[in-house]
Amino acid sequence: MASELNQIASWSLRWRIVLASGLCLMAALSAAQPPDTNVVLHAEQRFQLALEAQTARDYRTMLDELRQAAGEGSAEAQEMLGMVLLAGPTLYGPEIQADRCEARGWMLRAASQGSDMAKTQLTFLNRLRQSPAGRNTCE
Repeated sequence: MASELNQIASWSLRWRIVLASGLCLMAALSAAQPPDTNVVLHAEQRFQLALEAQTARDYRTMLDELRQAAGEGSAEAQEMLGMVLLAGPTLYGPEIQADRCEARGWMLRAASQGSDMAKTQLTFLNRLRQSPAGRNTCE
């Protein structure tokens, strides 16, 4: 009787191992699938992807995601895009070119949504434009 119980326990353990292995394999295969191109991302999701790209130091992807999220109206993305375009290669390497005029445009859009940080940055940009080296206006 004891040997039969041991045999049943052994088979039960083997089935559990096989089942767990199969589930792990299915999970790995589903995670390895390419992303669905029909998925629609919202501006907030794109902003989060931009933050992840920044953490991974993938600045080209960060800039692309920020542009899309900012274009869809995300004030956070507009603020960050303005800051990225102000800093340019100083913080983000040669991939990202500084563009004070485009930065100003994104900061204006964020400020129109009530962003205090964007308003502060616009004040800073206006001071730069009034300095002798910054006379190149954006209009």
